[in-house]
Amino acid sequence: MAVLALLILAAIEPFLLTPEVKQFERVEIEMASPVPPSNPFNPNVAAVDAEVTLPSGRKLQVPGFWFQNYERRLVNPEAVGIERIEEVTPKGAPAWRVRFASAETGRHTVTVKWKIDGQSGQAQPVTVDIKPGSKAGFLRVSPRNSWYLEHQNGDSFFAIGKNLCMYQKREGTYYFDRILPKLSSNGANYVRLWQEDYAPQDPTVVAAAGDGGFTGFPLETQATGLGRYDLASAWRLDQVASECERQNIYYQLAFEMTVWWQSRQKHRWGRNPYNAANGGPCEKPEDYFTNPVARDLVKRRLRYSVARWGWSMHLAAWELWNEVDNNENFDPVANESWHREMAQYLKSIDPWQHLITTSWRDSRMFALPEIDIVQAHSYWEPQYDTAQYTLQDTDYLMRPYGKPFFFGEQGITDPSAMAKLDPEGRHFHDSIWASALSGAAGPGLYWWWHNYVEPLNLYHHYKPLAEFLKGEDMAARKWERVKLSRPNLPVTLDVHGLVTQERMLVWIHDPLAFRILDGNPVKGPEQKAASVNVTGLADGEYVIEWWDTMRGEVVRRDTGRVRK
Repeated sequence: MAVLALLILAAIEPFLLTPEVKQFERVEIEMASPVPPSNPFNPNVAAVDAEVTLPSGRKLQVPGFWFQNYERRLVNPEAVGIERIEEVTPKGAPAWRVRFASAETGRHTVTVKWKIDGQSGQAQPVTVDIKPGSKAGFLRVSPRNSWYLEHQNGDSFFAIGKNLCMYQKREGTYYFDRILPKLSSNGANYVRLWQEDYAPQDPTVVAAAGDGGFTGFPLETQATGLGRYDLASAWRLDQVASECERQNIYYQLAFEMTVWWQSRQKHRWGRNPYNAANGGPCEKPEDYFTNPVARDLVKRRLRYSVARWGWSMHLAAWELWNEVDNNENFDPVANESWHREMAQYLKSIDPWQHLITTSWRDSRMFALPEIDIVQAHSYWEPQYDTAQYTLQDTDYLMRPYGKPFFFGEQGITDPSAMAKLDPEGRHFHDSIWASALSGAAGPGLYWWWHNYVEPLNLYHHYKPLAEFLKGEDMAARKWERVKLSRPNLPVTLDVHGLVTQERMLVWIHDPLAFRILDGNPVKGPEQKAASVNVTGLADGEYVIEWWDTMRGEVVRRDTGRVRK
């Protein structure tokens, strides 16, 4: 007698979690899985996608993602700073989620479709009404001046901030709760985050987010294995992204970090899940760029990231690699091919077309049309003049491409020494002023966030620069670097800045005011008077504002006439 087996699937009804939404805000929908997914992180096996029909009739194709909610608490609330320990515990059952944001107002219809382990279906459409809002829209390269960024509505954007790549020890998201408001209250609006972590040197520790070292927000780790993601780590990034939204801070998310691919350090490549010795597809670290299995796994992570965080207007840019050309046996041809393929894939699946960047000096990848922002890294010895070093590195590494550029990392080579030699942060001040007035899309993002800027509370240096540039539409003008018609007096002074026919932004810098000689700090004489002769302005009458770059205040106003 034959036995007839029937599989009856329950009706799946997506649930709208955000019934009241404005333009560019997050719309979020949850749907229980109609079929238990064997691997919810492999879109070749389990894919949930949404088609969003906008009021204009245009359609967005939005990938969905596997989600587990968590709740957090401090294990030791009596502790201070990085000694605090965050604990996150699962809350509720995992499910599929769809997130999107829209520039349009009115009725949006969302149809969720799924293919899971050989079965497929389509859920009942969900509608959401999006109200008018005041947000400026996603960032893009300005069509008015390709050196700068602007929002969709044309508002100029200038990135002022620093690296905040990882939290230290086990403080988790509470670390960002402490630091982000300090940046925001001092006029900063940009941070760089990592989707990676440092492997602890102890080989008995299974490397994963929150293992007690420096940790970003990795998806694939030694603990998860290939093709599986750390949902608690992703949830932490959700929390930090939400705090960025609250503080009006934009963030750049780096996917890859070169240290995991260093075979000379056994605790790194030896624990990398892509290593063939661990069951991965790569015999050698450099195979990551050419192996088709590895490339497919990368695309899965990119897809998951677009699905989970791509909706956010405050996500400024995807960063494909951190310091890719520091990889062992670096091959520029393979790297160019990898970057082209991954950037094209990102652009094909990202409905919001976020900017794409990478780092840190390979000219072939920066020349790719798919790379929107050029991002170099710059470190210098204490004896160098910070401003001079910054501008020379800018000219050498970033300016030739005709794209927005900034230092994704910048800093002195010995922060522990500088904490003693320069507790006021004079070189930190000089680095952000020199890079901000170089033609960059923002000042350099300082690297030593945890052992220099934070312990010495140097955030106040951002405020004068933010006040100086407030309301300045950098993309509205075709700036040139200022030039001199004759030497300055005193002749040791430097003049850095930008000029157009009708406007000039100038920083007068005295390299002798503070410097490191033979390992000791030396302060030069106070300048009572100075004479600088800059060129580039058209003939006419001008108002001259003199700013104190330490306090961010106008200390004097003059009028002057330019005659050629």
